[in-house]
Amino acid sequence: MKIHIAPEVIRLIVQKTALEVEGVTRVITKMPWSLGLKRAIELKVVDDKLELTLRLALRYGVDIMAVCREVQQAVKRAVENLVGIEVSSVDIIVEDIDLAQDAQAKS
Repeated sequence: MKIHIAPEVIRLIVQKTALEVEGVTRVITKMPWSLGLKRAIELKVVDDKLELTLRLALRYGVDIMAVCREVQQAVKRAVENLVGIEVSSVDIIVEDIDLAQDAQAKS
């Protein structure tokens, strides 16, 4: 018996997990929803292992390296536990810093 998991399901798991990390404000899509997650979260299978690339926006003032490491660990753990495929890499591209939340916190 063979089970196939659609890439969109993996992308949703990755997106939800990344957004749960403190300091991540959004996943960068810049496209309509149906195409946006494909650009924001790239999946590649190499030697039966999954390689992921995420494009994220972070909150101004956070420790960027620490937040990215936490996202990498959380995403790897979630995908491996929920999907059952080994994740060999989780690459993060920080494409934006959200300043608006910092301004709201001060007012």
